[in-house]
Amino acid sequence: MSEREFVIVWAIPAFGDMDAWLMVRHVERGWELPGGAIRKGEAVDEAALRELFEETGKLGIAKAIDNDLIDGGSVVFVEVQTEAIPDPWESNDPSIGEVGWCLVPPEETAWGAEEIERLRSHDWSASISLGS
Repeated sequence: MSEREFVIVWAIPAFGDMDAWLMVRHVERGWELPGGAIRKGEAVDEAALRELFEETGKLGIAKAIDNDLIDGGSVVFVEVQTEAIPDPWESNDPSIGEVGWCLVPPEETAWGAEEIERLRSHDWSASISLGS
């Protein structure tokens, strides 16, 4: 069980352009990283993979967790077993307008460019490893 309140997913493609990452366009908040509340009894990595699937329709492999990147939350580094594609797609989550791979922070983002850059440049080898 986690003492963290929420989880954020830093998802990259396992193949192709490794500079890309997944974002979702929330209908009210704009572009943000996938994530949400950690349910009672749910491990942080389980919550991350659930939120990733619910919001993007993608499955991934959780590789690492960092509890020091965001106040009150955890960030889980996930590899999605696909290549980044340039075209956005629809989400099954009614609060998500679209999903897409990004190479630069989009306009109308709920996240600042500094926050995105902090995650992009983070040394995940110094985080809690989840193995492979």
